[in-house]
Amino acid sequence: MPTMIDFRCPHPGCHAAMAEAADGTGLVCAAGHAFPHAPGTRIPVFAEAAAGSSEYSIVDAAAFHDNALRWLFATFGTDEATLRERLVARLGLRPGQSVLVTGAGAGNDLPHIAEKLEGRGAIHAQDIASPMLLAGAQRCGDAIAAQGIDIRFSVCDATRLPYDDAVFDAAYHYGGINLFSSIADGIAEMNRVVKPGGKVVIADEGMGAWLLKSELGRALIANNALYAHQAPLALLPETARDVTLSFELHNCFYVIDFTVGDGLLPIDLDVPHVGRRGGSIRKRFAGQLEGVDPALKEAIYRKAEEAGISRVEFLETALRAALER
Repeated sequence: MPTMIDFRCPHPGCHAAMAEAADGTGLVCAAGHAFPHAPGTRIPVFAEAAAGSSEYSIVDAAAFHDNALRWLFATFGTDEATLRERLVARLGLRPGQSVLVTGAGAGNDLPHIAEKLEGRGAIHAQDIASPMLLAGAQRCGDAIAAQGIDIRFSVCDATRLPYDDAVFDAAYHYGGINLFSSIADGIAEMNRVVKPGGKVVIADEGMGAWLLKSELGRALIANNALYAHQAPLALLPETARDVTLSFELHNCFYVIDFTVGDGLLPIDLDVPHVGRRGGSIRKRFAGQLEGVDPALKEAIYRKAEEAGISRVEFLETALRAALER
């Protein structure tokens, strides 16, 4: 049986379950927030880029994008299937799992993901550009559903996803995150909706830093300014585990993959240091006091050494004694 994942209301502060409206024209939550289906489909539209606002929101956007991809793979000397297979493989998918694809566009990655699920599982494909998303649904939706996979599409904002926390086994994004209204929010949302232990894979234009000032790098950036982007490692959640940065297409597309963590990294901040200074990471960071006269500080250090204890232990003993008086 397919893995069913329901939509949740993306209205700020809501996240209530969505149900089909009585008239069948869209989805509605208990709080009354309503979202229509795209015309002639059962695909919900939660948020949509304005028509004509980018090359992805124009009539025949998918055909325009197909032409751009042909140029891309001819320029970098590889074929599309090989690249997408390598990227999807990083998810480590197994049959029966659920995958979120943000910025799914015309659905080029979806058949490769479906192949890994072997007829069991779920794929939810999202894009804010409805012409691209609807083209993707038309191109591969029925074929993937026929394999027994629960395939669902939605037009929505990837920085405000219509899902509950920790419902997917993996999240995948190839191409487009550089254009998000907030890259940080986009990554945070993918992290939020993936279960602890699940994998997130993000890839987009962004060459290795060593190429930026080379003649090749400058030529590529002159052709497409997105190549100047750098991998957004600083925007990953601090709970991320097993982070890997690599590059594809001759070091011109970054690829980040990480495992979603459950809580902060298991680093023990209270292991005591052995030595003259003493203390621990927590004490040295959070236990700093006001400044004192430098001569007094040196005198304290000497007394601690004479006593054969660390400076932290000497100070803590003296301060506790002062408090008890």
